[in-house]
Amino acid sequence: MIKLFKKDNRIYHIASMARSGETLMLKTLAVHPEIVVVHNLDKNDDIVKTQAFEFLKSYKKESIPRNHPVIKPYNLSKSQILLLKQGVWKHPYPFKGFVLSRNPISIYASLKVYDKDLPEYHDKDNFWFGNKERIFRWLKDIDKESIPLFKRKTPVEQFCMFYNLRMKQLLDTKLPIIRYEDLILNTEVTLKKVCGLLNVGMDKKLLSAHDFYGSGLEGHGKNDLSKPIDTSSLTKYKKNITKFEFDYIAKNTFHVYNQYGYKIVDFKVDLE
Repeated sequence: MIKLFKKDNRIYHIASMARSGETLMLKTLAVHPEIVVVHNLDKNDDIVKTQAFEFLKSYKKESIPRNHPVIKPYNLSKSQILLLKQGVWKHPYPFKGFVLSRNPISIYASLKVYDKDLPEYHDKDNFWFGNKERIFRWLKDIDKESIPLFKRKTPVEQFCMFYNLRMKQLLDTKLPIIRYEDLILNTEVTLKKVCGLLNVGMDKKLLSAHDFYGSGLEGHGKNDLSKPIDTSSLTKYKKNITKFEFDYIAKNTFHVYNQYGYKIVDFKVDLE
């Protein structure tokens, strides 16, 4: 049995919701010599990463043989783990890893401007067209029976419904929670905790992960992989969200975000 186990590599999930800092977490952990990111780090995934993701998203076991056809191209060593982003789908089996959380105000604000470079975008009248399509697509892999409930809802209503659905599901897993905001404010402490959850040692390279990527290199979700961690993202929502939207989200997602340790009031987001 021991001999067989040594031929397998462990699989861990980062379970989250879109625009929760997954790419930042992935690009940081990817420079660790014992962590191999499966997909969604690069701007576009190649066929190897796409096939591995499609296989692993419904894979039951918590480890996989290194010589498995979909994993073999990664050339894993026996000490390496596979890190799988579970952002917009629900894994059908128990899994190891952690939940990556971000406050709902910042997630909504980020989604709201995601398509701003498209010609049909308008910050007041037409900013949700892309997200409406995305939410319906995501729901097919999370809770397809709920899709009819989302139709004819306003953007902020759709968002609150989706946030509550997804993040409540992740609370129910009872997995450890890592908050995006803690990664920004207490980077080293948070990364040490993450490494512990993944059963790998802390590596100092994680603290300067941005240096391992070419200047301006675009990763998944329009993220600049060469950008160092800074605090600007914590208050960026104030530029993109109205008071009505803030108050509506604060009220209608309270029962979920409160369990992640957020305090959202008076146009301000704090950690508890």
